[in-house]
Amino acid sequence: MKQTAIIIISALVLLFSAQVDGQVKYGIKGGINFTSFSSFEVGNISEAVNKYTGFNAGVAVNFKLPYGFSIQPELQYVAKGTQFTGNTKIHLRTGYVELPVNIQYGLDLIMLRPFLSLTPYIGYALNKNFTVEGYNLDDMLGWNNINRLEYGVGIGGGVDFWRFQLEVRYNWNIGNLTKIKTGTGIMDHVTEQIVESINKGNYRGLEVSLAFFF
Repeated sequence: MKQTAIIIISALVLLFSAQVDGQVKYGIKGGINFTSFSSFEVGNISEAVNKYTGFNAGVAVNFKLPYGFSIQPELQYVAKGTQFTGNTKIHLRTGYVELPVNIQYGLDLIMLRPFLSLTPYIGYALNKNFTVEGYNLDDMLGWNNINRLEYGVGIGGGVDFWRFQLEVRYNWNIGNLTKIKTGTGIMDHVTEQIVESINKGNYRGLEVSLAFFF
């Protein structure tokens, strides 16, 4: 239901923006992500959660609206992940195709346009990688154990200058990333605790991007 509501709202806002103002810009964008996990509590391992550095790349369309507002739908590939480097080393990475709808409010200055942004987004997982102590466990973490459809919201700000747009925002994925079954006797006690913790969380982190509009 939440995913459907986000899609409907995004489509309505996009149609409204197209009717209100004819000033449209098309661009390409790319940048880096620093993502981690929203929930991971397994003894001292929770103190060893490290950010994963990924990337984002895609295209954007910017519609200028009245009163300093603009709306910028985007389509991009985003690599997210997290790393646990305590006594047990775990690497979890997922690649998504995402549709963010960047709602901006800014001030048109002479050379610059600083803005604040609110960005609901949806996405779909295309690839994954899950290793524990260097062992690839992708077979255990099959697609039936992952919620491939993601949704969330980002809050941030940036600046437009000439044809460029620099933005920094913090993104929160909503819901749970995995749904791995435990209590099957296949995993040892420590691994089962780790998996149960992963089931409770999702990705979050900082995104820095630079766009160029034609």
